[in-house]
Amino acid sequence: MSFAFTYLCYNRSVAFFLRKKTARGVSGKEYRREIFQEEDRRGISMKAEKKRANRWLVLQQSLFTAFITFSMIELTHVGAGLIDGLVVSRFLSADAMAASGIAHPIFSITGIFGGLFATGMQTICCRKLGKGDVKGFNRVFSTVMYYGAVFSLALTLAVQLLARPLAILLGASGKGADLADLTAQYLRGVGMGLPAIVMSPVLTSAIQLDSGRKKVLAGTAICCALDILFDLLAVRMHAGMFGIGFATAAAEYLQAGFLFLHFRTEDRMLRFVPPGMDRKELREFFSSGSGKALRRLGNVMRPVLLNYLIIFYGGTMAMTAMSVQNSLSSFTHFLTVGLAEATALMVGVLYGEINDEGIRKAAAFVHRYCYIFCGSLCLLLLIFAWPVADLYIPVEGPLLALTAFAVRMIALQTPLNALVRSRISYLQATGKARLMQIMTGLAYLVNCLLCAGILGRLFGPRGILASCFVSDLVTLAMVWVFHSLRVHKIIPTPEDYMDLSDNFHRSPGDVIYLDIRNQEDVSLVSEQIQLFCKGHRIDSRTGYEAALCFEELAKNIIDYGFPKAKNPGIDLRVVYTPRELILRLEDNCSPFDVERHIAIEVSRGRVDREKHLGLRILHGMAHNISYIHSLETNNVILRFPVEQAGSESAGT
Repeated sequence: MSFAFTYLCYNRSVAFFLRKKTARGVSGKEYRREIFQEEDRRGISMKAEKKRANRWLVLQQSLFTAFITFSMIELTHVGAGLIDGLVVSRFLSADAMAASGIAHPIFSITGIFGGLFATGMQTICCRKLGKGDVKGFNRVFSTVMYYGAVFSLALTLAVQLLARPLAILLGASGKGADLADLTAQYLRGVGMGLPAIVMSPVLTSAIQLDSGRKKVLAGTAICCALDILFDLLAVRMHAGMFGIGFATAAAEYLQAGFLFLHFRTEDRMLRFVPPGMDRKELREFFSSGSGKALRRLGNVMRPVLLNYLIIFYGGTMAMTAMSVQNSLSSFTHFLTVGLAEATALMVGVLYGEINDEGIRKAAAFVHRYCYIFCGSLCLLLLIFAWPVADLYIPVEGPLLALTAFAVRMIALQTPLNALVRSRISYLQATGKARLMQIMTGLAYLVNCLLCAGILGRLFGPRGILASCFVSDLVTLAMVWVFHSLRVHKIIPTPEDYMDLSDNFHRSPGDVIYLDIRNQEDVSLVSEQIQLFCKGHRIDSRTGYEAALCFEELAKNIIDYGFPKAKNPGIDLRVVYTPRELILRLEDNCSPFDVERHIAIEVSRGRVDREKHLGLRILHGMAHNISYIHSLETNNVILRFPVEQAGSESAGT
């Protein structure tokens, strides 16, 4: 028996009806007495139910799956980059390795545009899916893909025509002037793949939203493997630096081609439609995507300035330790990036639903994963700092000690960086574009450089190596100070950090959250839906129909979906607004398009008037049903009009 029933009785419905009994003519005492009698009759034990209940199972599984997926994608990219560098350094000349290093910022530069397109699209599309607007989701995706492809083609042409001037601009000048030709060759090779490099993040995000997690992971692994294979072929064929660059381009195109196979799936939600975005959507697109673009820009500028400072204060030895730290941070940050991307994805969908309780739970899960995974990695690096340093610097001496110190600083930074990135992603998903831009600029440029300058002057190269950890600590301290001043509290509450507008929250009595784990729960929740409708003075017929429709859907999921799923569950959210009653069912079972199922069953005459009354009601209200299969979960939204005047529904 679900804890949802008792939780609702004590913490939602009773408080609501006691507060509104005069206005609505409902007796709070009488309603509460009815609830207590129901509890006594069924023998509910609240302590036992609290231990067994998990009202956010589906949300937790979706967030964790997204976290692991994005982390693996980032780890694969990092691994491919490291192996790419090893191939060049092992089989080509030292000049080729230097040219590869000079040209490497081209990936950060293209990442600025890729981040803008992917993040802007993902933010808007998440909100569209939260509202159940599949047509809007496809329209925004198609618009970004069409115009992004045109832009990336123009970028490719520019790189081909201006490869040598670009190589000089990136650093192949002065003492490195003799590397200009090699760098230009590499840029021309990589430049051939810019459309795929820029647009793959957009395609990856959209397919992830369309429950294509496995395809995304497979595509990333294919790209990594093919990049290594093509690099070796380029070496074998003596194709030079152009061949090495073109190997990356070819691998990116093949990854994109593999991802496009998703559009051959019959049950997909993602489709290409005529493009079109209104002014509001364009404004949201650029404001949301600007944060990722600003972070990429900081990743281009920050290393250059930090390299200057570390050489100034510590010379070549300190620069070597900094290089090890940068290499290690590229690896450790796969967890922080994965957590931040999962936060943006899930919170964006919940924000579209106007689900403040879901956002609060998602934030709690994000912090939990940060402490478990990033904290564990931090402890491992702190314990094994010397062995890790010895892998890079196998000679005893001051350089080994300095490198071990750099490893410890990266270890301490990892959980803090996860919190900083996740906070920025949260602001992006909840529409706080100005705060997101400010925090991004502070975290990735201002605080980092200020801390490096001050600590370098005070402690020399060790201070600069510690600046990565200290700057993230300062950024989090700024977040705390900002919210403390805003709410006039020394220790703000989690709700204060959520920083949602007042009109975003619903009255506690106007929304309930229920979980269903078995057939017994279905009966209890069905009764609770009718009690909920009764308390809001919704006519009994609407309440009865809503309960029947819920029973029909829930029983079907339990009968056909639960046996095939691991740890299955159904989460239900019931929302009352002055114009409609909204039921949103979410389950983690196999895809099941309820709209199409109803149409097929009715057309074949398989619906018995008495045995399938709920299915007949669902068929009659087909225009008020929305089905979305996103992030490996089924979402069914039912809307029942109520006969009360009031403000327009804000969503689910």
